[in-house]
Amino acid sequence: MDKTLIADAIKFAEIAILVLDEASLIIESNPPAARLLGYSADDLIGMHIAAFLPKEYDSGPAKEGSVLNVIGCDKANRPIALALKIARWTDGEGRAYAAVIMRDAAAEREIDQTRLKSLVQSDNAIRGANIGVFEYDPANGSIAVSHIWREIMELGPEDEIDVQLEWRNRVHPDDLAAALEPIRLCADGLTERASCEYRLHSRDGSQWLWIRTDIAIARRDPSGKPILLVGAQINITKSKSMEDALRISVAQFRSAFENAPIGMAIVGLSGAWLTVNPALCSLLGFTEEELLRTDFQTLTHPDDLGMDLDQRKLLISGEIAAYTIDKRYYRANGAIMWVKLRVGMVRNAYGAPDHFIAQIIDVTEQRRIDQMKNEFVSTVSHELRTPLTSILGALTLLEDEDDLPLSDDARRLLFIAKTNGDRLHHLINDILDFQKFSAQQMRFTLSRHLVASLVDDTLLANLPSADKFGVRFKTELPDRSMTALVDPKRFHQVMANLLSNATKFAFPRGVVEVSAVQQGQSIRISVSNTGPGIPATFTAQVFRPFSQAFSSSGGTGLGLSITKQIVEQMGGEIGFDSVPNETTTFWFTIRAANATQLVLA
Repeated sequence: MDKTLIADAIKFAEIAILVLDEASLIIESNPPAARLLGYSADDLIGMHIAAFLPKEYDSGPAKEGSVLNVIGCDKANRPIALALKIARWTDGEGRAYAAVIMRDAAAEREIDQTRLKSLVQSDNAIRGANIGVFEYDPANGSIAVSHIWREIMELGPEDEIDVQLEWRNRVHPDDLAAALEPIRLCADGLTERASCEYRLHSRDGSQWLWIRTDIAIARRDPSGKPILLVGAQINITKSKSMEDALRISVAQFRSAFENAPIGMAIVGLSGAWLTVNPALCSLLGFTEEELLRTDFQTLTHPDDLGMDLDQRKLLISGEIAAYTIDKRYYRANGAIMWVKLRVGMVRNAYGAPDHFIAQIIDVTEQRRIDQMKNEFVSTVSHELRTPLTSILGALTLLEDEDDLPLSDDARRLLFIAKTNGDRLHHLINDILDFQKFSAQQMRFTLSRHLVASLVDDTLLANLPSADKFGVRFKTELPDRSMTALVDPKRFHQVMANLLSNATKFAFPRGVVEVSAVQQGQSIRISVSNTGPGIPATFTAQVFRPFSQAFSSSGGTGLGLSITKQIVEQMGGEIGFDSVPNETTTFWFTIRAANATQLVLA
């Protein structure tokens, strides 16, 4: 063999090779061998192999073709684990030569360990994901399956059955062709990988399981024909059930959205209408296409836009979960309509605002009727108040004239007329007050007052009521120097309502106790009695207008509702605690005033 050809072959080889003569001196080397031993290629020429290999090599090197694992050393005399393979030959003149192929055994062991670790991790991942693996030989139709594949098929290790036949028999007849198609496509070389989903009967026949199979070509013959397919199989029944539930939920939402009798819309963060239902289009007088080209800002009355945008900012920031307001919209024909708007926020998976859900109800007619009702009540009440005042004045004069020659029957009728006139007057006042609160027309003038004086005045004014029901008043005012910012007229109205109820519903010969205690920046005033209390079924309705726990008590059912609005508009809170047949306490708070505070209006 030409030495030049040998030298060229060695030089360009990518593995470490040394050529030795019969004296074990290096006559040829290549760069990989030089790098492995820490030399340059030229430095190795002429060196004896024993310079970096054990002495045993010179006396008895490994048998040709076998692999010898030895510990050598590099130029710096550092040990190297080497795997050697020897090739020997003799030239035409009878000279013996040897080629030594060297590999870094330590590096190879590290690669093997990494590969083993990767295989273990892959196997664990497959086990953790519960993925069944199988190999299919298209040539003979044979199949090998993993134990997880058998578990998915509900087959035990002891079940000696034809797995292909078992699989075919349990695939849903309508899905069998689709389940076999990926195998056909890969076996014919039409695609590198394919997948399918199909139904599989559970082994006991009680249910249909959903299975997903992914198949890929793992090996081809020299001509490129697939000779081995590898597949992965997983049970997706749960995810399919979730998909079905989600699909049903979406369909139900879409149906409810489209068929809702009230206007509904999905609104973008910019205010653009993203999706609108037919009821909203009909409400506003637009076609769907026309409405989607606008935004809610354009259709909102200018006087109501600021309020809506303020609420929208609070919703985006997360300070409120939803908001409801009455506002005006422009219809397509330019008419103004009143609506009740309810808006909620939908956030994405990261919690960021995504879009709004809006419900819009036409309340134009309701507001028109409410306005007519308020005007009617106001007119009737005012028309009744003037003549009633005159009538009550005349009745009072007659009642005070002891010298008038009136019979007992006449005086009884006079008393009844006066009593009913007072009740009617109280009723008219309550209705007018409630109307003013509802229309937000009630005015307050807050000024600094001694709480003890206010309480004393109200108790004195309500003594007749206490005498009428046979109860007495008791006060507990530990600090008579407390001052508060209140409207004295409205304070008296609050106390009159609470004292009236307390005396009316107290047990006979009972005590109505009034107390006042400062708590930080507030003063809490309580009115307590001992009586039947408030029924548990009525507690949620106590402050609702026209609500009465006992229908026989008389009155309008507006007193506590008005009282609540007065307290809240003066900056306080109101509530109650009641134990049936024991103590009932109504309390409210007013703002405490400092000595330096002036009269407020």
